[in-house]
Amino acid sequence: MAKQRHLLHAPITEALIDIRVTPQDGLTFAGLKNAIEAADSGYYVKNPISKGTFAFTLAPEGKPQTAAESTQVGLRLHSANEKYVAQFRLAGFTLSRLPPYENWENLVEEARRLWAVYVERLAPRRIVRIATRFINNLQLPLKTGESFQTYIRKLIDVPDEAPQAVETFFQRFQLVDSSSGARIILTLALDGMSAPGLAPVILDVDAFTGAHINPTDQELWTIFERLRELKNRSFFGTITERAAELYE
Repeated sequence: MAKQRHLLHAPITEALIDIRVTPQDGLTFAGLKNAIEAADSGYYVKNPISKGTFAFTLAPEGKPQTAAESTQVGLRLHSANEKYVAQFRLAGFTLSRLPPYENWENLVEEARRLWAVYVERLAPRRIVRIATRFINNLQLPLKTGESFQTYIRKLIDVPDEAPQAVETFFQRFQLVDSSSGARIILTLALDGMSAPGLAPVILDVDAFTGAHINPTDQELWTIFERLRELKNRSFFGTITERAAELYE
């Protein structure tokens, strides 16, 4: 495994903080829209967020019938420099940091500021889920047929007798931290070689836990620190020291 430390050129394509809530009774999209548009968040509204549903039934005469509908459930907002994307939804809040990623402290500081806007304007009843997710694009200098184990630990390898030129793979685990009950979804994926001698491997680490706390409870941010620590253990435990050195 690689030693845990700050990587100056971390391969993070998106880092996000997500909080899901039980909304106040009677909150509608129109109410959310009016409340958020009137807030001084420093972000501009990009577009509404919609949730679609699809139904398939058989009519009495045996003919299939389909029905689809879309409901607006929130707003997507962007920062002026386009580096942050915020989602204010009926059932929660998400803040994403796009490249270049800076550091955890800046992400949390901005999340705390916008979360205060969400709580003030929308008055959610309870927090029910807390998550942080980091999506990394590992640009690994591998030639066709070379082993991915040079950079990725415990990746399921191909049998020696099989062709060694890997074109795509997908590996996903959902893991439970026995001490806290928090969970990690750890995904590794390759969808073709982007260039000769370069393998773009996606390493997606999603750390989350259920919750039942007041929206203003400062325990929220303590939980985020624990999830971050779990995320770091999973990330650095997945890559080798040689992989980490690529991003120093």
